[in-house]
Amino acid sequence: MPFEELEHTADVKMRITASDYSLLLAESGFALSQVMYGKYKREPSEIAVSIEAEGTTPAELCVNFLSELLFIMETEYLVPSAFSLTADETSITGTVSGIPFERGKHSGGIEVKGISYSGLTLTKTNTEYELIIIFDI
Repeated sequence: MPFEELEHTADVKMRITASDYSLLLAESGFALSQVMYGKYKREPSEIAVSIEAEGTTPAELCVNFLSELLFIMETEYLVPSAFSLTADETSITGTVSGIPFERGKHSGGIEVKGISYSGLTLTKTNTEYELIIIFDI
């Protein structure tokens, strides 16, 4: 599984893994989506929105990307079903595609207020990237 929830006393702590950095960012987007909307079926996309973010470090870029995604999800009422991303360690550009939010389908989650730097770790091994991140609820 590319992401899993870890124990945390007050917020939602996630562990996300992927074979490359762009995929790690996409999987972190799906982790955020699942927290907000509960488990949902990824349906064919009806909406596509451009997304871009920058950071001085790869970890900062993760926070900035997820903060931008959170903003898009809340203002465009977008439930992501696909990401097309190109990233290096300080910038990312691409598209997030999905469907419009429907209360009957997407009400199983909890509100995320922000993305935290607290407890943030990003590590790279020979085979994968691992991100530990907290979503403020």
